[in-house]
Order: sequence, then structure tokens, then C-alpha cells
Amino acid sequence: MYGYEDSLGMLHTSSTKVNEHYKPLFEGKAEHEALMRALREQNALGGPPLAQVMPVDLGPLSEAGERIMRQAAPYMGAPYLLGGDTAAGIDCSGLTRAVYAGFGCKLPRQSRLQAGLGAPVSAAELAPGDLLFFSTNRDVGISHVGIYLGNGRMLHSSPRRGGVGVDRLSGTDYERWFVAARRLTRPESVGTVSAAGPPGRSVDPKRRAAKGD
Repeated sequence: MYGYEDSLGMLHTSSTKVNEHYKPLFEGKAEHEALMRALREQNALGGPPLAQVMPVDLGPLSEAGERIMRQAAPYMGAPYLLGGDTAAGIDCSGLTRAVYAGFGCKLPRQSRLQAGLGAPVSAAELAPGDLLFFSTNRDVGISHVGIYLGNGRMLHSSPRRGGVGVDRLSGTDYERWFVAARRLTRPESVGTVSAAGPPGRSVDPKRRAAKGD
């Protein structure tokens, strides 16, 4: 298996060496921890340089968006750390997992596995709390995840912005790299994360999986 993490924090893996940025990682499949360790050992970080983005003025948020930001407060401004799970350093899927855990919802550790949960949502129907998935190479699969806040803004962790923060989607690279959105539902009702409040207390990991990285 070959791969690297680009400057956006997106993971790229392939069974073949696609270009000079892909470095040998391991034989066969590996769990998240093994992948993170292999990326660090091979110094497979960076990829093509990307322009820095400026912080986004949040402006007014809906009640659901405010709840998400309160849950994310301990991580705001935390540096990006591949494989990180704490306010001392955290990556994209670590952040979504931590925020949703605050609502009593346990998510898998990898973005491609998180993309297999809940129900699909179109870009035109996004609501606060929806998980957003991205890929710089759709042939490879999903490699980045964030949480939609409303009004075209996303909470995520990325080395491109130096860690945890908020970015706009419209007119940015994120809009171009957008792959899918998923809405987690309460197991006991049809209420959604955004319409009914915080995420449900549990999520069925056996739901249909999306294409992963």
C-alpha cells in the first residue's frame, strides 16, 4: 500500500505508486493506528503546496450550529496532528468523532468509515450537524471530513489552516472537492441531527458504507 497526507490533511492511499508523493506504507490492509504510524515513519506528509486560507467570520449561527460550536470549544484553535484525538493536537476525523461524542454519539475513527453512517444528503439540502466528506482524488476515495454549521460554513481540522477552525464552502477548493454529506438520525425516531437537536445517542455501524480512502 502506498500513500501520503496532503497539505489539506487529506489522506491518499493506493495499491500502486500513483505519483512521486505516494510513499510505501505497508503490505495489505491496516487499521487506522497502523496507517498513521506508517505515514509518520515514511514522512509521507505534505504533498503539493496549497494556499493558506483566512479565518472565517461566523456571523449569526442557528441554535444547532451554536450547539456544535459549544461542543467543539475545547478544540478550537488546536493544532492539526495526524492521528491526534485531543486539544493538544487533532486531525479531521478525530475532531468529528470528539464533537459527536459530546452528544453521546460514537463515530468510527476514519473518515471513510464515518461516511458509511446515517442517510445521504444533497448539497442543496445541507443542515447544521451534517457530516461533509471530501476528496482531492475521487478515484482514491474520501480523505477529509468536516461538520456543516449552516450558512455555507464548515467546522474541521486541517493543516491548511493550522488546525481546528471554520471555513466557507462556496467558491473554495472545498466546494470542488466535496464528495458527499451524511445525516445521522436518532435510532428511536426519524428526527435528524439538525432538525431535532444534538446527534442521536448511537449510530448503527452496519449502515451502507460509502467509498473510502
